Amino acid sequence: MILSEEEKIQFNHLSFSTIPKTEQSIQMGLVILETDLTIETEFRHFLTQDKKVSQAISLLNTRIPCDDQVTADNLTLMEGRFSGALSLFPNNYEFDVIGYGCTSASLLIGAKKIEKLIKSRVKVHKVTTPMTAVKKGLKALNVSRIGYLAPYISEIAYAMCTDLESEGFEIIGAATFGEDKDSVVGTISPGSILEAIESLTNESEDLEAIFVSCTSLKCASIISIAEKRLGIPVLSSNSALAWDMAKLSGARISQADKGRLFLV
Repeated sequence: MILSEEEKIQFNHLSFSTIPKTEQSIQMGLVILETDLTIETEFRHFLTQDKKVSQAISLLNTRIPCDDQVTADNLTLMEGRFSGALSLFPNNYEFDVIGYGCTSASLLIGAKKIEKLIKSRVKVHKVTTPMTAVKKGLKALNVSRIGYLAPYISEIAYAMCTDLESEGFEIIGAATFGEDKDSVVGTISPGSILEAIESLTNESEDLEAIFVSCTSLKCASIISIAEKRLGIPVLSSNSALAWDMAKLSGARISQADKGRLFLV
């Protein structure tokens, strides 16, 4: 006689408990561009915690469709794509904070509109963007004379510098790699970024800080090196966004090798 699988195997039904809400991790979410090759890896660096920290961080990601060609028109198209991207987060999941991982689109669409779009689809207490975060970071560091480095076309970079100046920051020096494809920007070497930062400071000696714009640029490994060489803070889109998300959620993260921003 041949026994069915159900007859061969007997399962014991075991009891279990769930983690109390008071002991759950801090819940973070990240909306990442389809084309971004960098931000997830860098966030693992910027959100590292000391071993003794009792409340860990849980970070969930979703991707939003985006054209590889970085233009103002292509970036603003993302406004209509939030709904689909946000629907891929777990249903009825509650976040402490969600970050939108695009510096240029956060400028073009607007931080308030992005917050409204995200909160309309997801349960979340706080929302932030790289543009919001870098302004907070520069103010926390009490600096105003800024060097600006971007990978993309001058139209978007110019608009971003204008926006920063409208917030009271003075752009002393600016440079761009002149690249408008995210798939290429994500492969620009950290060494090239470091050289570009040094070039900016050599041309403008009275800089108080450097802002490296774009979540696709790989800056995590060179921020501390640049700060030691130049003696001024260096912020990237990813470092500022991770720092602000930690601040907004109350997450305790380590300060080592992340830059001066994480000391304030």
